Amino acid sequence: MSHPFEVGKTYRNRNGEYVVEAIDGTKMRIKYVNGGTLATDVSIQARIWENIQFERQMARAEERRRQAEEARTVARQRAGQSGQQARSRPAFDGFKAEDFEDKQRGVAWAGRRELGRALAFELSRRSKANFDHWIVPYQSEIHVARKDRYDGENRELNAAFFVTTSEDGVSYGFHVGRPGGKVKDAWAWSAFVSAISDERRVRDAMRTSMEEHELNLVVYAMEVSYGQVARITADDEGFQWLHESADQEISRHMSGEELAEYLSNVAPNKRCDVYLGRQMSGEKAMGAGMGVVDEIAEVCLALLPVYDASSGG
Repeated sequence: MSHPFEVGKTYRNRNGEYVVEAIDGTKMRIKYVNGGTLATDVSIQARIWENIQFERQMARAEERRRQAEEARTVARQRAGQSGQQARSRPAFDGFKAEDFEDKQRGVAWAGRRELGRALAFELSRRSKANFDHWIVPYQSEIHVARKDRYDGENRELNAAFFVTTSEDGVSYGFHVGRPGGKVKDAWAWSAFVSAISDERRVRDAMRTSMEEHELNLVVYAMEVSYGQVARITADDEGFQWLHESADQEISRHMSGEELAEYLSNVAPNKRCDVYLGRQMSGEKAMGAGMGVVDEIAEVCLALLPVYDASSGG
């Protein structure tokens, strides 16, 4: 049976923290941190553990929603200011309903060049680096990256910030991927995985941004076909790995090192992409007006340590 437990790892139920000492089929033996052991059913403890994780996630999500709403209010006020600095940013009037409409060849997005220019300008201004934007051919997507760290001829090898639209809304954040074949040390993918594994500063910055901005790390890979294979969120002490299928959902805790190991081994020698970001509904995106540039920039700037570590900064 599927369950989140591993022998030697620490979990919690309503009586406190415990360490799993043994698992035998549907039974397990646990030892409480404050003393005492218990023989119990795996399914019972799994249900309690999942309920506790859900309650914690809901409490954190509510606090993040409150903070995010305050941040959005500040961003709108800042966007509405008529100072010279705001006027110098390239014009982007905001999203329109037709940006999210299904078209014969996918979702068309007329204002993507304008948003790309505005976002690159904002990131350059606030980071003191030189950012530019690129249109991804045949996709409703833009990439924003430092000019000296983006290979327009081999887009699949780049680390970049992304913005994409669909019928579901606007998705934005950080993207890095790898093509099929043997992974090379020079790829941004290799630098990204190494940074998560070996650089605590980068790992902590990523986890903090995931918590504060409600970001998901979504993994797409070519297995039987290309599609989503996992979704990773931040939890109290590290990361929570989730795999969803038509008939079940499996989750387990991961440290930063374990997350890096997972990414190293997922879909060997096949295409794989990581999208670390969030989604905004089309309605909210349109309601934000030109202030949506600031909201997207806030997430990109929070992920700047991850981008720099992956792109050679």
